[in-house]
Amino acid sequence: MARLTVVLLAALVLLAQPATSQAGDTFTGFQIDNKSQYFGYLGVRMPVLQMSGGTNLFAQVMTAGLGYSFKTNGQLLDANVQFVVPSLGISQNVGGWTLSALAGPQLRRIEEQRLNTSPSIENQIGAYGQLEAMYWQEKGSFHAIASYADLDKFFWGRLRGKLLVHTSDKGCCTTYVGWDVAAMQNDDFRAVQSGPLVEVPIGKVFLLAKTGYQYSSSFHTGVYGGVEIYFPF
Repeated sequence: MARLTVVLLAALVLLAQPATSQAGDTFTGFQIDNKSQYFGYLGVRMPVLQMSGGTNLFAQVMTAGLGYSFKTNGQLLDANVQFVVPSLGISQNVGGWTLSALAGPQLRRIEEQRLNTSPSIENQIGAYGQLEAMYWQEKGSFHAIASYADLDKFFWGRLRGKLLVHTSDKGCCTTYVGWDVAAMQNDDFRAVQSGPLVEVPIGKVFLLAKTGYQYSSSFHTGVYGGVEIYFPF
């Protein structure tokens, strides 16, 4: 699976190269908390059909990996998950807002430690859906996103707002500051996260750093930090 993940990441990077006249988006990020639980992702979104009235069809591919810990009989065990989601979506421009929805299959591999035996490995295929609402202007933006994976009935949602606090005519470093609020839940787990963020665009590349407080049903209180990179092509 490690080789497969490398191949998928390489394929996504190749897809992200500006070899076509159509405009697309590339996004990647990594987050880790004080319990060494992590989440990293890489995705590419490309337009498929641009229609009149601000309606667009697009294709997206995202691959991600996450590591987490869980308790069995009082002992802490580790698990890691890799998944790929190829999907198709539709977006609609309404004033300064962009509303979008996408859906596709989720191909997932889960490896979990077991007490006194070899790890369990499971490959799964399920359905994935996502809704987004984005408002952008030069002085700030607002982004709402929610997703659902049916394999474990897992919901994830986030609200993010950013405001322009410093401008620069030299290309660096115009600065945005903002705040994140995120929540996730299924039948066995729930968590919330909240904290500040800073974003600096350098040319067409947007660099974002974030940190904050989190509460989860597994470890209760903690902190997290992460970075994100976004660029259109």
